[in-house]
Amino acid sequence: MMNHLFKAISAYAQQDPTREAIVTDVDTINYAELKRLVEQLRAELMKLNIPRLALWGVNSVDWIIIDLAAQLAGVTVIPIPLFFTKEQVLHLLQDSQADLFCMASEKIEDTPQWLMELVDEIGKHEVSVSVDMHALFFRLAQHQTQHQSLLPYQSRQLAKITYTSGSTGTPKGVCLPEDTIESITHSLSQALASSQLGRHLCLIPFATLLENIAGIYVALNMRRSVVIGEVSQFGLISNHSFDAQRFVEAVRKYQIESVILLPQMLKAIVEYSTEYGSTGLSTLKFIAVGGGKVSADLLQQCQQLKLPVYEGYGLSECASVVSLNLPGARRVGSVGRILPHVEVEIAENSEVVVKGNAMLGYVNDLVATPYIHTGDAGYFDEDGYLYITGRIKQIIVSSFGRNISPEWVESNSLTEPEIQQIAIFGEAQPYLSAVIYADDSTSEQRLAVAIERANARMPDYAQIKRWCRAPEPFSLSNQMLTDNGKLRRQQIQQHFQAELTAN
Repeated sequence: MMNHLFKAISAYAQQDPTREAIVTDVDTINYAELKRLVEQLRAELMKLNIPRLALWGVNSVDWIIIDLAAQLAGVTVIPIPLFFTKEQVLHLLQDSQADLFCMASEKIEDTPQWLMELVDEIGKHEVSVSVDMHALFFRLAQHQTQHQSLLPYQSRQLAKITYTSGSTGTPKGVCLPEDTIESITHSLSQALASSQLGRHLCLIPFATLLENIAGIYVALNMRRSVVIGEVSQFGLISNHSFDAQRFVEAVRKYQIESVILLPQMLKAIVEYSTEYGSTGLSTLKFIAVGGGKVSADLLQQCQQLKLPVYEGYGLSECASVVSLNLPGARRVGSVGRILPHVEVEIAENSEVVVKGNAMLGYVNDLVATPYIHTGDAGYFDEDGYLYITGRIKQIIVSSFGRNISPEWVESNSLTEPEIQQIAIFGEAQPYLSAVIYADDSTSEQRLAVAIERANARMPDYAQIKRWCRAPEPFSLSNQMLTDNGKLRRQQIQQHFQAELTAN
């Protein structure tokens, strides 16, 4: 894949060498410079002769160059999510059998102390590369075992191992071959070609596969430019905090035309735009939303505000995006039509099953399978638009025999600005109950009215009849969110059991 993407970068460097490729608040890298920097580092990495490189760092020019150069050199890249704990990073390094650890940071002093200590523990020695960049490279001396054989996949270059948290919180490494990443990059580039998009704002950390592929690779493959920087300056303060005003200012300053958002970010932007207007976002042509279910009500608000929001769907095991709404082919509430590089069918139990463009398997579990069972429930309408209704395993069966997706009720409730976070329960119960986090400034009465408004949009069996208030947000630190921001339902239910069952 990197060969194909690098061929495109090389062609643009020759045809239009001064065309901007990467924009930061202090510098602009054109296509000619990008090609030169990637080639320089590739040569250095070839000398080191290492199979696998683990990459840690905030969004930066160096992160992109290291990622591109490593894959061009035939080195497997293992991005490290910034929210991983010390134990999870150690697991990732050992599990993936990384040979080289790279710390890409313009401010090395901002690196967490525990990460430096971890490198000291398992690092062999620092490696110098004669390329001008803010990055440190360390050989790892953690194992002497031979790399896991990829038979019968030896003809397919293992380009990337991307780690997902898994439902238990232990990270799982998804092994993605070069041709799978190339396929999704080409498919998304073709789908977006008619939109004639300009600058893309990278708002999600690069270690997230969605931004890595749909942001960086697709933009560069299309001869566009990416605007990058530490994501908090663009509004993403933390895993559960987003500043819409900073986002609007970044869009206005850099004249952004496309961005990828998570549902909670979109909610904050809609609330901001409802209060202050959306004129600051007028340059945006394509707002892609994924990573969770978006309520139809929120999407309708986006239409009223003339925000060009296009919901999509995908998963790491298929190298990211599977379906996407597009200009001229959009249906509100759906996650769009299936992109041409994959096929999707709905199983008898309503599970969404993806065929094609699959991973090689998980690290230490390379099982050849053309089908990916997503665990998501869904259906197609008569025009081929896919709708995701919830998780197969999380369907609530009420004592009246109703099947209810908790995500459906939660996404509807989150439309109300007073409701910041919510977890729905009701298995074998005659009604649904909820644990809700709301800001301290929101009174009980205002919250009750917000729940009434949300209930009014739902059928009676999917209305919230009982609720209690969480004293603090669901987060990683209180173990009520997984590493990728999903609710740990069992932990939440156990913690608030007394409040939910009190008479």
